[in-house]
Amino acid sequence: MDNSTSIDEHAALEPEQHVRQLNDEWVKAMVRRDGATLDRIMAEDFIFTYPLEGDDKAQFIADVTSGDLIVQHIHREQVSVRLFGDTAVLTARDAVEWNYRGRQLKGQYKVLQVYCRREKGWQLCVIQACPMD
Repeated sequence: MDNSTSIDEHAALEPEQHVRQLNDEWVKAMVRRDGATLDRIMAEDFIFTYPLEGDDKAQFIADVTSGDLIVQHIHREQVSVRLFGDTAVLTARDAVEWNYRGRQLKGQYKVLQVYCRREKGWQLCVIQACPMD
């Protein structure tokens, strides 16, 4: 058996598991409106693009902690992580129910998240959420 393949697979698995853990923490922090956890996970140059508008890190965290964005329910499934060096791309399917500045939203979304390994470790840099018909 060629051990180099096994070693490479284990080396790739550790960052993948870490990104999956950050993803879980981020989802829970949104529901709990936990600004400190969101701040720790999200990069300073973070951007979120979704059906209503795009937000930077400060605006997104302010929306969550102020109650402008209330996540009533989020169920994430079909999570996949692909590594590209110091970049990880996570894709998933979300069933969500949320309220954004008085507008009730409910439905299925395809989500793409980009994590980058930086000085502070892995950080969430970009999210794009697209509604599914």
